[in-house]
Amino acid sequence: MSHVESFLPSRDNSMYGAKRWLWLFGFIPPALPVFGYLLVKATGLGLFYWFGPIFILGVVMIDFIVGVDKSSYEISEIAAVENEPYYRWVADLVMPIQYASLIWSAWMLTNGGLNWIDSLGLVVTLGIANGIAITNAHEIGHKPETLERWLAKFVLAPSFFGHFTIEHNGSHHVWAATPEDFSSARMGESFYVYFPRTLVGGVKDAWNLEKQRFVRRDQSHWGKPHWTWRNDVLSAWIITPLLFGALVAWLGWSVLPWLVLQGFIGLTMLEMVNYVQHYGLLRAKRPDGRYQPCEPRHSWNSSHLARISCSTTCRAIRTIMPIRCAITRPCAISRKRRSCRPVMPA
Repeated sequence: MSHVESFLPSRDNSMYGAKRWLWLFGFIPPALPVFGYLLVKATGLGLFYWFGPIFILGVVMIDFIVGVDKSSYEISEIAAVENEPYYRWVADLVMPIQYASLIWSAWMLTNGGLNWIDSLGLVVTLGIANGIAITNAHEIGHKPETLERWLAKFVLAPSFFGHFTIEHNGSHHVWAATPEDFSSARMGESFYVYFPRTLVGGVKDAWNLEKQRFVRRDQSHWGKPHWTWRNDVLSAWIITPLLFGALVAWLGWSVLPWLVLQGFIGLTMLEMVNYVQHYGLLRAKRPDGRYQPCEPRHSWNSSHLARISCSTTCRAIRTIMPIRCAITRPCAISRKRRSCRPVMPA
């Protein structure tokens, strides 16, 4: 196999070989603002600056038409799939597309001569693009490779969510579907109550996890073991002001409110997904006081093909790649156990 061929889907004539090309649709969401602009130029309709909400509605409509994807890889097939560089690079390439779209959108907001309605539509679309990209950071943030972990930090930066990988891997995976987890919505809890609770709790969890990591390693810096650039929370957080500061230095202060607004939209989108993910589901306590292990029935599932293939690259990858979380692994990779997860109504 040549070097170039190793980064392409294998030439498999089965339905799985055909589905692998759908992973390329994951490049659409981070470029939503650019696609919207091209549609504006093609049609003359400023409505397409609001292409982000239109895209989401389109995916939902396709879901109703195409329906549920009932196929998946067996555990015995996973090793061969994991060895294909194609899947890794599809996920990694989302970040440069995302940043190109962000930089172009920032320029358009300050130099494109847009009215306020079109500007707002572009910002909403940009926020949706960066919100969807967070799920890509979720996947690559699970990887042990340094490149993927840094890419995850950059993907999270436009939405002020640099601490997400630390909190999600170190806290949510341990306490999901328990009262101790800030990211699991309680039964009857509204999103408006859940939202501030999970935002504040997530920051506290991430910071405490990194602080404990440095204390365990007995590494001290200026008397504070966790105040160092090696702190993954700090190194992720610093990217946001550096990124926004560079854009402000280039385009002026007028771009800053738009950047803040799109970031808020992005993190709100993620928390809306998290709100649904474990809503009302609770792991029971065993006689010894410990919680029962995380099982597939402790998270809600959706296997609609359009939502998996088009919404994000990482959601597509999750259907075939095992990740280090017992919540998703059993049903995500075995068609025989797909029914063991509760399914949200379509």
